[in-house]
Amino acid sequence: MSVHHFLLTQDGAIEEFSEAEASEVAEGKRDLPQHAEQRLRYVQVAYEDQANDDGEIHVKTLGAIVSFDNAGRIQEAGTAENEQDKLDAFEHDACVQYALRDAIGRRYALN
Repeated sequence: MSVHHFLLTQDGAIEEFSEAEASEVAEGKRDLPQHAEQRLRYVQVAYEDQANDDGEIHVKTLGAIVSFDNAGRIQEAGTAENEQDKLDAFEHDACVQYALRDAIGRRYALN
């Protein structure tokens, strides 16, 4: 199973983090000073590395809101509390497509 980790920044960018980087941030071993005192949306995209017998790759996503302290250390993670915090369909699909970019290239359809 492959897992990709994304932060959606306040300026509209999507930043990807490796499994090791995401783990270090979550454990407090790595700071993200560029995100000090921010609340950002986090998206995790997980999918099987091989297609099933029908040629499908099943994708699972989850999201959270993460808050960083004044040094860029993760302070809190939780669920969306208001409409502004919620991930919209375009953002969700962009993260999924970006995660799958190397696995299946341009030969896919999203349902």
